[in-house]
Amino acid sequence: MNIHLEILSSAFMLGEKNVETPNIKELVPQMMVRRRLTKAAKIAVELLNSVKHFEGGRIICGSAFGELGTTANILNAMKDKQALSPTDFQNSVYNTAVSYLSILYRNHNEILTLSSGDKTSLNVLKAGALKALDGDVLLLLCFETLDIPNIEQVNRCITYLESGVALVVRVTKEHATMKLQKSELVGIPNSISEMLYVAQFAPQLERSIVEVVL
Repeated sequence: MNIHLEILSSAFMLGEKNVETPNIKELVPQMMVRRRLTKAAKIAVELLNSVKHFEGGRIICGSAFGELGTTANILNAMKDKQALSPTDFQNSVYNTAVSYLSILYRNHNEILTLSSGDKTSLNVLKAGALKALDGDVLLLLCFETLDIPNIEQVNRCITYLESGVALVVRVTKEHATMKLQKSELVGIPNSISEMLYVAQFAPQLERSIVEVVL
């Protein structure tokens, strides 16, 4: 089964160590709320601010490693026999970033979070294609935040430790103008590769339509 998705808008952020989020104070003016946001949540907020044609609706989010920073904090606290941070505990789940989005933007629609290792962004696109069949406009998100202490001891292939990609999509019966493939950018997490390719290539086309094979 093949489904064609029109890319209405796209945005991505990449950082070799960390991603800058210059607009976060303006986008989340409440200091106490802003202080609770994980880095992934801040990236998601910035990406949502960067895309167009999404005024609220269903969101599909993916991450291979999830909230790695807060998870590392919890494990280090356990190792050192220290009290666990309630905020870290709350923020350690995979849907933290999009949950904050739903709160900040009062979005009461369905949110689906996926984690499929290197195939994460591909499966986000496939899930998005299926969900879009009812005609809704969807927001697809993928992120990785790998900048944690001592990451260099285990990291051998990822140059961009923090990254995020957002696509606003809807189903179409028009012919595809691009075929889905991995991004050619070296050093990105495989888990964001297909969505990053679309986000990089889509702005070059007059009308961006990608074929998703299920």
